[in-house]
Amino acid sequence: MTKIKIVTDSSVTIEPELVKQLDITVVPLSVMIDNVVYSDADLKEEGKFLQLMQASKNLPKTSQPPVGVFAEVFEDLCKDGSQILAIHMSHALSGTVEAARQGASLSTADVTVIDSSFTDQALKFQVVEAAKLAQEGKELEEILSHVEEVKNHTELYIGVSTLENLVKGGRIGRVTGLLSSLLNIRVVMQMKDHELQPIVKGRGAKTFKNGWMS
Repeated sequence: MTKIKIVTDSSVTIEPELVKQLDITVVPLSVMIDNVVYSDADLKEEGKFLQLMQASKNLPKTSQPPVGVFAEVFEDLCKDGSQILAIHMSHALSGTVEAARQGASLSTADVTVIDSSFTDQALKFQVVEAAKLAQEGKELEEILSHVEEVKNHTELYIGVSTLENLVKGGRIGRVTGLLSSLLNIRVVMQMKDHELQPIVKGRGAKTFKNGWMS
C-alpha cells in the first residue's frame, strides 16, 4: 500500500503539535514589509506582525515559496515511494498553489496539487481531514472526495477592524478610508468563490458580533 503524505503552506492556522501528530509538511511563506523580508519564524512572536503592519508605510506583501523549494520538498518526501497531496491557499490570495504545481512538474514525485479556495482555519479543515485519512491508509481518490466535501461545507468569514490596509492596497479611496476611520466603521467579509465579499458593515466592534451571529 502506497503511503500518502500531506503538504500545505504556512497561511494555514494549525497547532504545531497537530502538524507533528499528523505528519503534515508546512512550506513557509515570507512577508515583505517596507522592503524588508521576514520569514514565518521571524513573525512567530505574538503581535509582532500587527505591530510591523501598523507602522508600515506600504501594504505588506506575502511571497509564495519559490518553485525550487517545492520541488525539493516533494523530492525529499517521495524518497520512500510515497504519493504526495499538496493543499494550498486560494490562488486569488497568492501564487503559492501555482508555484506548487510548477514544483511538482520539476520533481519525480507523484504529486497531486489542489486549490483549497480558502486560507487560515478554513484551509486547516481540509488539510487535517486529508492527513487523518492518509494515516488511516485511505486511497488518494477517497481522500480527495472527502476533502472536496469538507470544502463544500466550509465558510470563511474575516473581520476587518481597520480599513487602512485596504486604502494602502488601493481597494478603496483615501477619502472613504478616512471617513470610515473617523466613524469607526468595521466590516465582516466572506471568502467565497476565491473572492473577499463584504457582507456586513457597521460602527464599532458590535459589527463583528452581529456579522457572525446573524
